[in-house]
Amino acid sequence: MVETKPESSAPAEEFEPTPVRSGKNPRPGPLRRTGKFLARVFGPGDLTTGGLLLPALITGAVSAVAVIVRLFVPGPVGMGDQGDGHALVCSLGVSNDRPWDYGEFTRFIYPSWVPHEFVGEACGAAGSGEPVYSSQLAFLWLGKLITPLLGWGPGLDTRAVGIVCCLVFGALMAALVAVLPGRASFRILIAALVTVVMADGIFADFFISPYPEAAAFLGTMALMVALLHYWNGRGNRWLALVFVLGAGAFTLAAKPEMVSWLPLIAFALLWLPESPSRRSGRRLPPKTWWRKRILPLTAVVAIAVISVAVLSFQPKRTVDVNLYNAVFAELLPHSPVPEEDLAWLGLDPGFLASSGTTVASPKSAVLNPKFHEFQEKLGPAKLAGFYASHPERLIGMGERGITAMLTPELGYIGSFMEGQGQEPFGKDRRFPVVLGLYTAMKAVPVALVAMQLLTLMLGLAVAFRKRAAVGRLAVVVVLAGWLQFWVVMVVSGQPEIYRQLVISGFLGALCVPLLVALISILASNPAAHKLSDPAATGPAAR
Repeated sequence: MVETKPESSAPAEEFEPTPVRSGKNPRPGPLRRTGKFLARVFGPGDLTTGGLLLPALITGAVSAVAVIVRLFVPGPVGMGDQGDGHALVCSLGVSNDRPWDYGEFTRFIYPSWVPHEFVGEACGAAGSGEPVYSSQLAFLWLGKLITPLLGWGPGLDTRAVGIVCCLVFGALMAALVAVLPGRASFRILIAALVTVVMADGIFADFFISPYPEAAAFLGTMALMVALLHYWNGRGNRWLALVFVLGAGAFTLAAKPEMVSWLPLIAFALLWLPESPSRRSGRRLPPKTWWRKRILPLTAVVAIAVISVAVLSFQPKRTVDVNLYNAVFAELLPHSPVPEEDLAWLGLDPGFLASSGTTVASPKSAVLNPKFHEFQEKLGPAKLAGFYASHPERLIGMGERGITAMLTPELGYIGSFMEGQGQEPFGKDRRFPVVLGLYTAMKAVPVALVAMQLLTLMLGLAVAFRKRAAVGRLAVVVVLAGWLQFWVVMVVSGQPEIYRQLVISGFLGALCVPLLVALISILASNPAAHKLSDPAATGPAAR
C-alpha cells in the first residue's frame, strides 16, 4: 500500500472567493463624519414638533440681547445713508440732522432725524416727490415712538429703530425654536447659527439705518417661520395660512425687488403639509384634489393681489430709473453688438452715445430728444423678452452678479458715528463671519453656487425621505435666493448692485444653518415625522 502524503494545506484565505464590493466606503468621508458628529451631539432625534416653550423664550431673549450688544458695544454701528433714506423717512415728518455735502454725510452715520415740515416735492422719491412705501415704515414708526423715551430727543433716532429690529429678531428666533422639529439642543443650535448669520455687520448694520433692507431680512425670517408652521400641520389650518399671508405681505412690501418671493410663496402654499386624516381612530375618505387645495389656492390669489397692490404703489420714478439702469448701465456696456440690441428693443441708434451712463450723467439719455420713445417702448416685460431670446447674455451677467454678491461690504458709506475715533468710511468688522466666508469664496465663486446646489439636493432628500418641513424650507430658500438674484440683475442693472444683492447674499448665507440642519437630520436617521399636538389629528388640522 502506497502511503499518500497529505497535501500541503494553503492558507484558507487564498481559496476564499473575493467578496463582492458593497459600494460602501469602509472609511466614511468628511461629510458623513461631520453628520454623525452633529447627530450624536445636536441631532434632532425624533422629528416631533411643538413644546419647548421655555427654551424658545430663552433663545429668543439671548438672540435679541446678542445682536443689541453686537450693534451698540462699545459704540453704535450702522449703515451710512447716501440720501435714499430721506425719500422713505421724510413721510414721518422728520429730516436728517447731517452735513449737506454728499461727500461729508456719507463718511459716517447720522442717526438723528429731527422734526421738520416738508412742502411740495421736498419729500418723496428724488425727482418726482412721489410717496415711497415700504413695510420698513412700521419699524421706523415704532422707533419714532420710543426715541424720546430713550433720551435721544424729539423726532426719530435710527438707533431706536435698531433696538426695535433686534427685539423683533429675538421674537422670530423664539418662534423658530418653537416650530422646528426635534429635541431642544438641535433647535437651539439652528437658531444660534441663524443668529450668527444675522449678526454679521453686512446684515445687522442695516438695523440702524433708514434703508428698507431690515424689513426684507426680518420679513424673510418671519416667512420662514410661518412656512415651517404651515408645513408642520399643527393647529388650525386657517390660522397657519393667515400667518403665511401676513409674513408674505410684509416681505413683499419691503422692497419692489422682493416681488421675487411671489412664485415661491405660491409654490410653498401648494406644497401641502403632511397631516394624517384620522378621526376617532377611523381613517376618513380621501379628499379630492380640489378640496385639499381650495384654501391654499385662495391664499395664492390673495398674495398675488397683495403683490400687484405693492407694485402699483411704487413710485413711477423708481421704475423708470431701474429700467434706465438695466439698459444703459448693464445691457449696452456689456453687449458685443449694442447697435443690434437697440434695434431689437426698437430704440434709435443715437441712444448708443449714452451707454454706460446713469440718469444723472452729463451724457444721460434723458437729454436725448427721443427719450420719450424709450419710455413708451420699454418695460420690464420687453426687457425679460430680450434676455429670453438672448440667453447667452445671462452668463456674463451672472458672473458679474456673483462677484458683486461676494463683495457685500459697502465701502462707499461709513458704519460709525462721527467722533468715535474711526476713519471716514470706516467699516464695521466686529463679527465678520459671513464676510470672511464670502471673501474666501470670491477666489472660487463657483463655491457659492455649489453650496446652494448642495443645500437644494439635501433639502429635497429630507423633504421626501424624512418628510421633514426643514427640507422644504431649504428648497424654498435656495430658489428664492436665485430668483431674487436674477430679478435684481435683469431689472435694476449695475448701479447700487452691491446693496441690491445683499438680500440674495443673506439668503445664500442662510444655507449654512440649513446645511447643518439637513446633514444632522439625514445622519441621525430620525423616526418618521410625528405631531405632538393631539389637535393636529382633529378636523381643525385638516
